[in-house]
Amino acid sequence: MMINVKEFLGENFAIEDAIILREHIKNNLNNEITLDFEGLDRVPSTFFICLFNELINQNGREAIFNAINVKNLTNYNDFSRVVMGTTFLN
Repeated sequence: MMINVKEFLGENFAIEDAIILREHIKNNLNNEITLDFEGLDRVPSTFFICLFNELINQNGREAIFNAINVKNLTNYNDFSRVVMGTTFLN
């Protein structure tokens, strides 16, 4: 399942809109999910936290990281930090 985030939430989405996307993802976790961030600049880490926190608590980090792919994301490191709980040294 491909979800274009810009089309799904609109161009000027708020952090809280991640809840809408999260519910859609939660209902489709049995399918392979790809979140396409085409046309969006940097996505705030707080958006990823709101999007994935509950899913990670219910299913585990590894399961969510394996179930959800992303593409056209300019700040993949922020996504990875939230989903995998990792930090990167600069």
